[in-house]
Amino acid sequence: MLKNVVQIIFVSKSKVLLGFRQNTEALDQLWGFPSGRIEEGELPLQAAKREALEELAVDVNDLMFLCERPDPKLDLVHYFYICESWSGELINAEPHLCREICWFDIESLPKGCTPITYLILPKVKKYINRN
Repeated sequence: MLKNVVQIIFVSKSKVLLGFRQNTEALDQLWGFPSGRIEEGELPLQAAKREALEELAVDVNDLMFLCERPDPKLDLVHYFYICESWSGELINAEPHLCREICWFDIESLPKGCTPITYLILPKVKKYINRN
């Protein structure tokens, strides 16, 4: 059975942070939010904090739960968290799995994002426009 996934949506004004996935088991060569599998015995919030540190070398100061969504193709659930505050400089801490990280305006994401990124986009836009 596949493990559920956390996705961290780093937000700065009207921009979101995406990483270009490479050498990954799934969704290789696509842009997506920083993410990772939830380990056994780990809560989604704990996994999101761990993944932010592992992938981007930052401690998240606060995470706001946005929603959970079933994967459109796999038998797993994605847990989405918004992060607007972190400690440290965002860097690509896993270059073997991520070619680069970039900020994109929420209204002009690059072509070639993961399907779940497009699926959650309306909810992210609503959050950004409300704040």
